[in-house]
Amino acid sequence: MEREKKLFDAITGIRDDLVEQAQNIKAKAKRPKGQTWGAIAACAVLVVGIGGIMLWQNLLPFGGSSGETGSSGNGHGEGSTVFMSYAGPVFPLTLSQQDSQITADRHITYDFSLANEDSLRVWGAGVQDSYVLSNHSEQERTVSVLYPFAGSFNELAEQMPMMTVDGEAVSPALYPGGYSGGFKGVHGEDDPDGSSNILQLDSWEGYKTLLEGGSYQDNALSPYPKFGQTVTVYGFSDFKAPLGQYQAATQAITFTINPEKTMILLYGFNGGEYGEDGQRRFSYFVPNETRRESNEKYIIVMGDDIGEYTLQGYKNGATEQGNELDGVFATIIRTERILSHVLNDVVDNFLSVYGDGEGFSVPNEVFLGAVSEFMLEYGLLSGAVRDRYELGMLEDIISETKNLDRVFYLEFPVTIPAGGQITVTANLHKKPSFDFACTGSKNVGVQGYDMVTRLGSSLHFETLTAEITNMEDIEIIRQNFGFDPSAGITRVTLDPFIEHYYLEIK
Repeated sequence: MEREKKLFDAITGIRDDLVEQAQNIKAKAKRPKGQTWGAIAACAVLVVGIGGIMLWQNLLPFGGSSGETGSSGNGHGEGSTVFMSYAGPVFPLTLSQQDSQITADRHITYDFSLANEDSLRVWGAGVQDSYVLSNHSEQERTVSVLYPFAGSFNELAEQMPMMTVDGEAVSPALYPGGYSGGFKGVHGEDDPDGSSNILQLDSWEGYKTLLEGGSYQDNALSPYPKFGQTVTVYGFSDFKAPLGQYQAATQAITFTINPEKTMILLYGFNGGEYGEDGQRRFSYFVPNETRRESNEKYIIVMGDDIGEYTLQGYKNGATEQGNELDGVFATIIRTERILSHVLNDVVDNFLSVYGDGEGFSVPNEVFLGAVSEFMLEYGLLSGAVRDRYELGMLEDIISETKNLDRVFYLEFPVTIPAGGQITVTANLHKKPSFDFACTGSKNVGVQGYDMVTRLGSSLHFETLTAEITNMEDIEIIRQNFGFDPSAGITRVTLDPFIEHYYLEIK
């Protein structure tokens, strides 16, 4: 129910003549005035957005760490380190609906084996997170279990846990949660166009704020928005230009709109200009065989159509007088389509062009749903669009949906016999939290691993134990588990009422 309220609130923040009410399906304004972004700057934004996420994060961090590290006894887990790159904790199993007749015994193992015989160092840990679920009732019970994990679409193939029930592999449904971190400016301050309530996902407490109350999980399991309105699409194809002489040959399209009645989304464009009188000029480099970018180029018009337009070629991305170039052509086809169908084509093209291949292990309709949700929350379809998305470039929305951190949920049913037990196990490779090399941090080379005991879980845990294996190549720097390998203590009993356990190794 929370998702439906959220969608309605967001949609009613936009003009009714531009956006129809979004429809829900299961997953299986502030306008720039007199603003110009040149071709060089536009190319930098595009390249960073799709191919250089680390650079993008350094320039415009999304609720990340301030970069300060060290031990903190009151802010980050009773002595745990605040790392520059935070990998998120290991979360506990939960049930989609609370059931007082079912309890759990949890055992988590951290395996620090070298990745292979040629490895020079340990990087990350093999985690086995195992649960014995007991049914205390006199009837067989079938329940839906959820296993949450921190990650991003971009690294999902290596982050996704493998789930088993009594040793047999299962195929869970995947539900990504929304992005709920903060938007920050170049110097780390709160972005003035962003939320006044910045949520930082740079420590376990950020995830605690995110998951407490259950609304984040409810939203993740709710239907995605589907944009059923008809839009006008201008598709560009059959490009021609004297590329042998002008490798950066550019074509620009110019038209005038009423910004109160028309909204523009772009895909495949590299530059644009916004005039006070409603004049718009959007440009792109004519496709060749050397640039890694999409040959699909769309202008998506919501509201009143653009009407008459002019086309002009240029020798390069400088769309200025004196730089014109003859012999630049493209076929432009105008169609009317459903917005969600257009977005589906755009997402398919983006994933194809930018080389995710088999590494992008998520159904396209799930990723499309996440992109649509991000557009509705933060893009031009939002009642509170962020400045970074006012240009309407869909590459930015897609790239950031793909790279930003979130919590995913794996859901599958299990049947527990009356008075009996089953074992549910998650096996995953957990990347560590760390400080970046060459920063001068005293914690460079230290790897951090967090787990939370009860956060977001409806289960009652009767016992909680932890184990550490294959420690020959590591040294424990800080922890609150209680391991002491030198004394032979590699398995410990934990207190389920302590919310957070941490282990830092080198």
